[in-house]
Amino acid sequence: MDGDTVTLREALRDHLEESGFPADLGNTERWVTIRIGPIPFCLPNLPIRQRAMLPHDLNHVVSGYGHDLVGESEVGAWEIGGGCGRFLAAWVLAWSVITPGAVVAPKRIFDAFVRGRHTGNLFSRDLDSLLERTVPQVQAELALDRPHVATISDRMVFVVVVVSAPVVAALPGLFSLATSPWWLAQRAYRSRRPTSPGQHTARGGR
Repeated sequence: MDGDTVTLREALRDHLEESGFPADLGNTERWVTIRIGPIPFCLPNLPIRQRAMLPHDLNHVVSGYGHDLVGESEVGAWEIGGGCGRFLAAWVLAWSVITPGAVVAPKRIFDAFVRGRHTGNLFSRDLDSLLERTVPQVQAELALDRPHVATISDRMVFVVVVVSAPVVAALPGLFSLATSPWWLAQRAYRSRRPTSPGQHTARGGR
């Protein structure tokens, strides 16, 4: 199939299949497992997280960012740069995953953040109206098909985002700790489903 004629819906289906993620975006699972190296953390798969999964996975499709550690940090920085709208879980999880990438690949994370500041993302879009459009059409509408130059404002906001990211990341960590008696008892940590951000996830695990 010609890549220029693939719809966003078709590209999402292929993306999930190639990445080893479930077609339902993992929304039927009770717990979300996040792995930092060999250490698992689990979070309840709450509705606020489930609502964020479709636009987040579509953001991966249109942005081209991957699911390794740096790729998830890139898409998180891009989403924070463009804003996550009313999706509270997306704000927390995308912000939380920026730190690892900023440590190992700071320029890539900065570039992704600047790109987000100048393009926006699919958290603020009517997805029903976009799913049948081709991927290049959506990318062009978001201005993802052109370079973007960082402004002084972009640089200043980026510093604030990076410095505050570890603080934001503590929130899901504390929530996981608070719910640990339940997920440990249910052995939710034994889930081996692939996770998003190179085993630390902006999508909150898979």
